Amino acid sequence: MIMSEFSILDWKRNEVLFTAGVIGAIVIISAGQLVIGNMKTRDAQRKADVELTARALVRYRDDYGVVPSATDSGKIVSCGREGTETCEWGKGEIVDIDNITYLKKTPQDPLAEEGRKYIYVPDETRSGFRIYVGLEYKRDPAWKKNLTVQCGENVECNWYVQN
Repeated sequence: MIMSEFSILDWKRNEVLFTAGVIGAIVIISAGQLVIGNMKTRDAQRKADVELTARALVRYRDDYGVVPSATDSGKIVSCGREGTETCEWGKGEIVDIDNITYLKKTPQDPLAEEGRKYIYVPDETRSGFRIYVGLEYKRDPAWKKNLTVQCGENVECNWYVQN
Protein backbone atom coordinates (compact mmCIF):
# COMPACT_ATOMS: atom_id res chain seq x y z
CA MET A 1 0.00 0.00 0.00
CA ILE A 2 1.38 3.37 -1.03
CA MET A 3 0.85 6.30 1.39
CA SER A 4 0.21 9.68 -0.15
CA GLU A 5 1.21 12.93 1.46
CA PHE A 6 -1.41 14.97 3.29
CA SER A 7 -2.67 18.00 1.41
CA ILE A 8 -5.51 20.30 2.30
CA LEU A 9 -5.99 20.79 -1.43
CA ASP A 10 -7.36 17.25 -1.60
CA TRP A 11 -10.15 18.06 0.85
CA LYS A 12 -13.68 18.40 -0.31
CA ARG A 13 -15.46 21.70 0.13
CA ASN A 14 -17.65 20.38 2.98
CA GLU A 15 -14.60 19.14 4.88
CA VAL A 16 -12.91 22.52 4.62
CA LEU A 17 -16.06 24.36 5.75
CA PHE A 18 -16.57 22.01 8.68
CA THR A 19 -12.97 22.37 9.86
CA ALA A 20 -13.08 26.16 9.48
CA GLY A 21 -16.36 26.23 11.41
CA VAL A 22 -14.92 24.20 14.29
CA ILE A 23 -11.83 26.40 14.47
CA GLY A 24 -13.99 29.54 14.31
CA ALA A 25 -16.23 28.29 17.15
CA ILE A 26 -13.19 27.52 19.30
CA VAL A 27 -11.78 31.01 18.68
CA ILE A 28 -15.10 32.71 19.51
CA ILE A 29 -15.61 30.70 22.71
CA SER A 30 -12.01 31.32 23.78
CA ALA A 31 -12.30 35.06 23.15
CA GLY A 32 -15.50 35.21 25.20
CA GLN A 33 -13.89 33.35 28.08
CA LEU A 34 -10.89 35.67 27.94
CA VAL A 35 -13.17 38.72 28.23
CA ILE A 36 -15.04 37.17 31.18
CA GLY A 37 -11.75 36.18 32.82
CA ASN A 38 -10.45 39.74 32.52
CA MET A 39 -13.66 41.13 34.08
CA LYS A 40 -13.42 38.68 36.98
CA THR A 41 -9.76 39.56 37.52
CA ARG A 42 -10.52 43.28 37.66
CA ASP A 43 -13.45 42.65 40.01
CA ALA A 44 -11.23 40.59 42.32
CA GLN A 45 -8.73 43.48 42.32
CA ARG A 46 -11.52 45.95 43.18
CA LYS A 47 -12.65 43.84 46.12
CA ALA A 48 -9.10 43.39 47.40
CA ASP A 49 -8.42 47.13 47.04
CA VAL A 50 -11.38 48.28 49.09
CA GLU A 51 -10.93 45.55 51.70
CA LEU A 52 -7.34 46.70 52.21
CA THR A 53 -8.51 50.30 52.48
CA ALA A 54 -11.24 49.25 54.92
CA ARG A 55 -8.67 47.58 57.19
CA ALA A 56 -6.64 50.80 57.24
CA LEU A 57 -9.75 52.84 58.09
CA VAL A 58 -10.66 50.45 60.91
CA ARG A 59 -7.17 50.89 62.39
CA TYR A 60 -7.66 54.66 62.11
CA ARG A 61 -11.03 54.37 63.87
CA ASP A 62 -9.48 52.19 66.58
CA ASP A 63 -6.98 54.99 67.28
CA TYR A 64 -9.35 57.98 67.04
CA GLY A 65 -12.86 56.65 67.65
CA VAL A 66 -14.06 57.90 64.25
CA VAL A 67 -13.20 57.25 60.63
CA PRO A 68 -11.94 60.05 58.39
CA SER A 69 -14.49 62.37 56.81
CA ALA A 70 -15.29 62.32 53.10
CA THR A 71 -15.79 64.76 50.27
CA ASP A 72 -19.08 64.96 48.40
CA SER A 73 -17.43 63.06 45.56
CA GLY A 74 -16.59 60.04 47.77
CA LYS A 75 -12.95 60.69 48.54
CA ILE A 76 -11.32 60.13 51.92
CA VAL A 77 -10.11 63.24 53.76
CA SER A 78 -6.98 62.01 55.55
CA CYS A 79 -4.02 62.57 53.26
CA GLY A 80 -1.20 65.06 52.97
CA ARG A 81 0.35 66.90 55.86
CA GLU A 82 -1.27 65.84 59.14
CA GLY A 83 -4.07 64.08 57.30
CA THR A 84 -5.99 67.24 56.46
CA GLU A 85 -6.10 66.90 52.67
CA THR A 86 -8.33 64.98 50.29
CA CYS A 87 -6.95 61.62 49.20
CA GLU A 88 -6.94 61.15 45.46
CA TRP A 89 -7.70 57.52 44.69
CA GLY A 90 -4.51 55.92 43.42
CA LYS A 91 -2.19 58.60 44.77
CA GLY A 92 -2.42 59.68 48.40
CA GLU A 93 -1.50 57.85 51.57
CA ILE A 94 -3.90 57.78 54.52
CA VAL A 95 -2.24 59.46 57.50
CA ASP A 96 -3.31 60.94 60.83
CA ILE A 97 -2.57 64.23 62.57
CA ASP A 98 0.81 62.82 63.70
CA ASN A 99 1.61 61.78 60.11
CA ILE A 100 1.38 58.09 61.02
CA THR A 101 0.64 56.12 57.85
CA TYR A 102 -2.35 53.79 57.80
CA LEU A 103 -2.18 53.03 54.08
CA LYS A 104 0.80 53.89 51.88
CA LYS A 105 -1.25 54.49 48.76
CA THR A 106 -4.98 54.55 48.27
CA PRO A 107 -5.90 52.21 45.43
CA GLN A 108 -7.84 53.14 42.34
CA ASP A 109 -10.22 51.23 40.13
CA PRO A 110 -8.40 49.12 37.50
CA LEU A 111 -10.35 51.05 34.84
CA ALA A 112 -9.91 54.49 36.40
CA GLU A 113 -8.77 55.84 33.03
CA GLU A 114 -12.29 55.06 31.81
CA GLY A 115 -13.84 57.11 34.62
CA ARG A 116 -14.54 54.30 37.11
CA LYS A 117 -13.89 55.12 40.76
CA TYR A 118 -14.32 53.94 44.31
CA ILE A 119 -16.72 55.86 46.54
CA TYR A 120 -16.11 56.25 50.29
CA VAL A 121 -19.12 57.12 52.45
CA PRO A 122 -18.82 57.34 56.25
CA ASP A 123 -22.03 57.10 58.28
CA GLU A 124 -23.43 60.18 60.07
CA THR A 125 -21.51 59.52 63.30
CA ARG A 126 -18.33 58.50 61.43
CA SER A 127 -18.27 55.28 63.42
CA GLY A 128 -18.71 53.18 60.29
CA PHE A 129 -18.42 53.48 56.53
CA ARG A 130 -18.97 51.88 53.16
CA ILE A 131 -16.64 51.85 50.19
CA TYR A 132 -18.56 51.25 46.96
CA VAL A 133 -17.30 49.76 43.69
CA GLY A 134 -18.81 49.01 40.32
CA LEU A 135 -18.26 45.36 39.45
CA GLU A 136 -18.21 44.36 35.78
CA TYR A 137 -19.15 40.67 35.88
CA LYS A 138 -22.93 40.65 36.29
CA ARG A 139 -23.10 37.00 37.40
CA ASP A 140 -20.94 37.62 40.48
CA PRO A 141 -22.95 36.23 43.41
CA ALA A 142 -21.88 39.22 45.53
CA TRP A 143 -23.52 41.69 43.09
CA LYS A 144 -25.89 43.97 45.02
CA LYS A 145 -28.92 45.39 43.27
CA ASN A 146 -30.70 48.71 43.65
CA LEU A 147 -27.79 50.76 45.02
CA THR A 148 -28.19 54.45 44.25
CA VAL A 149 -24.51 55.42 44.38
CA GLN A 150 -22.63 56.09 41.12
CA CYS A 151 -19.06 54.79 40.72
CA GLY A 152 -18.32 56.94 37.70
CA GLU A 153 -20.19 58.34 34.75
CA ASN A 154 -22.75 55.72 33.71
CA VAL A 155 -21.26 53.24 36.21
CA GLU A 156 -23.67 52.07 38.89
CA CYS A 157 -22.09 50.89 42.12
CA ASN A 158 -23.16 47.33 42.80
CA TRP A 159 -20.92 46.07 45.61
CA TYR A 160 -19.44 47.52 48.77
CA VAL A 161 -17.41 46.70 51.83
CA GLN A 162 -18.64 48.14 55.10
CA ASN A 163 -17.56 48.36 58.68
